[in-house]
Amino acid sequence: MWVDKYRPKRFTDLVGDESVHRAALAWLKEWDQCVFKKRPNAGSKRKRDARAGEDSQNDGFTRPPDEWGRPHEKILLLSGPPGLGKTTLAHVVAAQAGYSVLEINASDARTGNIIDERIKPTLEAGQCLNKKKPVLIVVDEVDGATGENSTSFVAKLIQLTIDGKRKRLKPGEKRNPKEKQPLLRPIICICNDLWASSISKLRSIARIVQFRVPVPTQLVKRLRDICDIEGLKAESRALTLLANVAKSDFRGCLNTLQMIHTRRQEVTEVIVRNATVGMKEAETTTQAVWNDIFIPLSKKRIKDMGMIDEDSQKYVNRLARMVEASGTMDKVMTGCFAHYASLHHTDPSWKRYLRAQKWLTTFDLFSSTMRTEQEYAVLQYMPYMVVPMYSIFADSANPKVGNPRADWECHVKAKACEEIYKSLSGCVVADHGRHTASFRHLLSKEIVVAEFAPILNRIISPPLRPVNSQVIRPQEKAMLKKLVDVMVSLELRFVQEKSEDGQLMYRLDPPLDVCITYEGKRSSDIPPPRYAVRHMVAAAIEDEYAARQADAVEKNQGRKVSSFFGRQKADEGQLGRREAPEAASKKAETKAPETEKQPVDFFGRPIIKRKQPEPVKDAAVPAPPLKKVKVTYKHNEGASAAVRKPIKMHALL
Repeated sequence: MWVDKYRPKRFTDLVGDESVHRAALAWLKEWDQCVFKKRPNAGSKRKRDARAGEDSQNDGFTRPPDEWGRPHEKILLLSGPPGLGKTTLAHVVAAQAGYSVLEINASDARTGNIIDERIKPTLEAGQCLNKKKPVLIVVDEVDGATGENSTSFVAKLIQLTIDGKRKRLKPGEKRNPKEKQPLLRPIICICNDLWASSISKLRSIARIVQFRVPVPTQLVKRLRDICDIEGLKAESRALTLLANVAKSDFRGCLNTLQMIHTRRQEVTEVIVRNATVGMKEAETTTQAVWNDIFIPLSKKRIKDMGMIDEDSQKYVNRLARMVEASGTMDKVMTGCFAHYASLHHTDPSWKRYLRAQKWLTTFDLFSSTMRTEQEYAVLQYMPYMVVPMYSIFADSANPKVGNPRADWECHVKAKACEEIYKSLSGCVVADHGRHTASFRHLLSKEIVVAEFAPILNRIISPPLRPVNSQVIRPQEKAMLKKLVDVMVSLELRFVQEKSEDGQLMYRLDPPLDVCITYEGKRSSDIPPPRYAVRHMVAAAIEDEYAARQADAVEKNQGRKVSSFFGRQKADEGQLGRREAPEAASKKAETKAPETEKQPVDFFGRPIIKRKQPEPVKDAAVPAPPLKKVKVTYKHNEGASAAVRKPIKMHALL
């Protein structure tokens, strides 16, 4: 294979951005102190490049030196499109720095067992079998590793870079062999998609080097040299066309040239066009498919794709291959539905929209049939139902389209409304448990959404005036009491917040009005929310909650344990409040007096009360004591040390 035959063996044979090659080699040379026990020159250009690359990722802040002389990022992550030479660069810099390579393909490793079986023993040994050079681990296609738990490949790879706590050894003491060893050999990871979810945690601890697509002239020059060595006649325009069609994929270009060479043909533009059919749709994004459907190909695009004007008119197979190569036909058709109404139109009869609706309906029918009845034979026809959108809407005046947001925004709003209705249903079920049969007919989810929630929005928005509670009318007072009872029973509240312009406002929690009242479509019989009214209702709700909580506490304090099994019986004094005053007075008269226990001191000795001197007869008779007043205390949250003075309790009474 020409790919193996002309693979770069030396650092100077590499093709592409030299700054990327130097950055990778500079990171690897930072391991010299740890691996080869030698310090690089402080003023060397390699170390300056390494520091520059490190400071660019650390925002200019310097870190303390490592204990073993390693770089702070113990993993190098090479990312870029396939065919740019990432794996080749890893092997070349390893040979340049004096390492032997152990290559692992992460896509083949379904779990992290390969790290425990192959990578970890090799790192602890420091070198491969039958090789004297220190080892360098190359993990290819790390973004294809599966699993996101603690036993996944990436998770165990990150655990290798974490140094365990090592205690200081005393003279003559040996280290425990089961103690975790630090990572003393470099690791290079290679990925195609830097932002894949499987390597999200790896990006934060790795030194990232991104590959850029090389200039076609560099690639054409190298291809020209290879053609001269192999004795293959090639036109310069054909090689440029091949580099553009392959998107600077050097491996793809070599495979194409080798295929042409085996047929004993010359490299011409016509031969390259025929040989690269299908290569153009190898990696197609959904947004690129939309732009190709709605915007005709320009002359420059036709030239870059290796096509002629006659081929550009034959769009059916080309677009069908692109739609199929995207892998998301449903998403492509959804984007066509989202964008077709906003495109440039010149047809006053609107017939093209009727044609588009027919193709959308047919695609939806085939898609639903395939999924519900497992008829996957219709899958091969579905890409050709997207192609008619090109003949209906393609126009050079159409702008480039992006990802549709309306469908996603509706999905988010629907999820939010479902959570709100779920919380409201939970409140209805809780109130049904407290008060049997009060909301029994509202336990159904459909009734809550369709009937109860719209009416509840009117119930919690009564026509109240923002007046003082002392001068409120009796009708309004009764209306406020009913409103408070309903909101407390359903656990609804008004929460104070600040709007975007900084003004205070009260928001309903849960925000039921958001799902019922549409923007600009508020019903006329529902008054707009007023801050003063909601403030008054919120204060009444808090007072009701405080009163109920106080009653619950008082009832709990009035109960006492009356049996061995923990059954509780209400106290006589507690039940006396519910009985008539006459019955309570009779019980008080017939109740036998309880014997008082004599008070004792700390040592158990009885305390003898001293007799008070008898009052003088001539002295004035003191006035009877005033009636005792029940004292209540209100807790005000917060503290102030501005005024502090010790007082006694009798000063407050």
